[in-house]
Amino acid sequence: MIKFKTKKRIFSLLQGRNLSRFKGEGLDFREFREYSFNEDAKKIDWKISAKINKPLVKEYDEERELRIILCIYATPSLYFGIDLLKSEYIQNLIEILGIEAVKEDNKIQTVILKQEPMIFKPTKNIKTHIAFTRKLGEIDFFNVQKGDLKILNRFKKSLLVLIGDFFEEIDLSYLKHETFVIIIRDIYEENPPFRGDITLLDPNSKQDVNINFSEFDAKRIKKHIEEIDKKNYIHFKKLKIPFTKIYTNENPIPKLIRLFK
Repeated sequence: MIKFKTKKRIFSLLQGRNLSRFKGEGLDFREFREYSFNEDAKKIDWKISAKINKPLVKEYDEERELRIILCIYATPSLYFGIDLLKSEYIQNLIEILGIEAVKEDNKIQTVILKQEPMIFKPTKNIKTHIAFTRKLGEIDFFNVQKGDLKILNRFKKSLLVLIGDFFEEIDLSYLKHETFVIIIRDIYEENPPFRGDITLLDPNSKQDVNINFSEFDAKRIKKHIEEIDKKNYIHFKKLKIPFTKIYTNENPIPKLIRLFK
């Protein structure tokens, strides 16, 4: 299994963006301190104060970490790859993104969006996150059925990283999250190298298809994908959603750094 490494912090580049509404809203108790006469008396903890016969108030630290959701938009077409399956590449990508997020003191949550979604608990522990990513290797992407993106609105407003191959038009207009899109492709999907009589496995019908693949067929597939991409790109730009396309033969780090800049 390939491993991605980076010396640069990925999510720290987001600090210039207005992300305060996606940070933790809770308060962590730090300590008791003595009440000052010019403070609001409502802050006094009367129960503790009565025990020691001295007015005390609680001191809190505001949660500052970002809430980050890493979501795989699962489709059967992720079970494809000449040298490496897209699903395997995404597993590695999820791992490095989660590790970097936790290193920067953020809380990470992984979601595999399929008909019966897999939702892992939020964590700030690298070992726990890696254990979650290992479970991605157990998913039968070839037989997966697509889930409903609207489920993501059940979560608190977060920084959402949506990952998939997106071979269809997708509507993200109803999502309430600060969304980033990562498109994962095998380079041969857009530029098929094979010609002549071949047998292909249709990931949707799960049937072998015997075809005579010509130069015309290759150009038609490429044009079809370009049209879908163009429509999605226009949609993303209209919603001001940052996006990038990464091929499975690439080191993703440079594009990730630009994406979250």
